[in-house]
Amino acid sequence: MTFFSKAHLRSLTAGLLIASGLGSVASAQEVVRIGFPGLTEQAMMGHMAALILEKKLGLQVEISGNLGGTGIGQQAIIEGALDIFPDYTGDALSNVLKEAPLTDPAAAYERVASQYKEKYNIVWLAPTKFNNTYALALKADRAEELNINTISDLIPHAGEWTLGSSVEFAGRPIDGYAGMAKAYDLKFGSVKPMDVGLMYTSIDAGEVDVIVAFATDARIGKVGLRVLDDDKFFFPAYNAAITVRGELLEKHPEIGPAINEVIGAIDTETQVRLNARADIDYIPVEVVAEDYLREIGAIE
Repeated sequence: MTFFSKAHLRSLTAGLLIASGLGSVASAQEVVRIGFPGLTEQAMMGHMAALILEKKLGLQVEISGNLGGTGIGQQAIIEGALDIFPDYTGDALSNVLKEAPLTDPAAAYERVASQYKEKYNIVWLAPTKFNNTYALALKADRAEELNINTISDLIPHAGEWTLGSSVEFAGRPIDGYAGMAKAYDLKFGSVKPMDVGLMYTSIDAGEVDVIVAFATDARIGKVGLRVLDDDKFFFPAYNAAITVRGELLEKHPEIGPAINEVIGAIDTETQVRLNARADIDYIPVEVVAEDYLREIGAIE
């Protein structure tokens, strides 16, 4: 879940436009352009969408991986550089619509779906059953020793502790550290922004005391962390969904049901298992995606 400046967004979108040949006669060819960030979960959903379109519906696809997050994907679809982009409701609300986060998954989905369709002619397909929201976590044995089960339970300790988080979370004023600190009247002694993968090795090595994890990250179990209850319901809903350029669905309405049947059925247990294959077993995300689709009979 990454957010980029408008200048960076324009630069990357321009690159996509050039790479895809938009603005030329060649761009009229029947190719569905699918893009996604380098983050495991979104990349996996992007590959699932590509495989469904290619192997089940017989459409030609073109993949652009390792892109930026919500802002990049939304703008690229508007500009015609992409047709499909996997996204999260919480990101769309905060970073594109600039609205207050919503903690109710259904309300968050309904809001982004209606606003994206009305403002940008971008359609949100069915959301996942899992909610990959932010989650504070610390080593389970330490949590047990200090009887820490909720974020509020951290208040007596936080002033002497270090929080490890992604760079994005550390800098976000609404749904990031500043907003959380205000909502819980909670202030850590220090905050260390870092790469998401490094958070887990850092807390395992005792270099930080608490990390801001993602709810479906399989490394939570591997490192032996306890996820704390968000007892003040601060963190917004982050259900994933495939977003699609409206014109593409008008031309190929079969895309919606085919993708919804798969993505709409993925629950937390399933996504954690798939993430584990990629992040812990180091199996390429495209292989994990294809194995899963064959497992459930979505493709042959």
